Amino acid sequence: MRRKRTTDWPLLWSAVKDHAGAFFTLLIMGLIFGVVGGGIFFLGFGEAGAMVFGGFFALIGLALFIYAFVSAHSSIGYYYGLALLRKYGMDVDGVLTRKEADCQLHQVLDNNNRVNGEYYSCNLLVEFDYQFNGRNHSGAYYLNKADLFDKLREGDRLPLKVLRLDPSVHKVRERRLANMLKGREPEQPSQIPSGAEITQLA
Repeated sequence: MRRKRTTDWPLLWSAVKDHAGAFFTLLIMGLIFGVVGGGIFFLGFGEAGAMVFGGFFALIGLALFIYAFVSAHSSIGYYYGLALLRKYGMDVDGVLTRKEADCQLHQVLDNNNRVNGEYYSCNLLVEFDYQFNGRNHSGAYYLNKADLFDKLREGDRLPLKVLRLDPSVHKVRERRLANMLKGREPEQPSQIPSGAEITQLA
């Protein structure tokens, strides 16, 4: 019989507290923009300029208000999952099936909108298969270190941490992976542009 996943309330509350400041900051900003924009809209009702300006401010407030909840839900869920892994995770081995550096070129503009510089930011995705409790699973994870990404080859063993009650919650044990890959030369040519910033997604 499948075990029901239960909530670890102390861990969840800790994740909520860590993100309360950012949540309430966005929420208050949204309320301020919404109230100011709504006030301008209604006080200047009938005047096109006031209605457009007030409506624009109100829409910004609404967007910030919604984003506060969406971002808080996403962040709290992510860090709660990491906390669960630290407390209840089990070490298993996976096999790398694919890796991809998703890189975006960004341009830095000066005050005259002329290009003053360029840089790349990259998300380093690895995909893998693993077995847990006799079942086959697939997963994906974003690495934080370019040198680990460059040293990996398809078919390599990946050390993972998997949540016992929900094996879809997992992460790559990057410190363990770094020890395993000591002495290996990085893949050439690299998928990562020289000097690129690595986006810290995980």
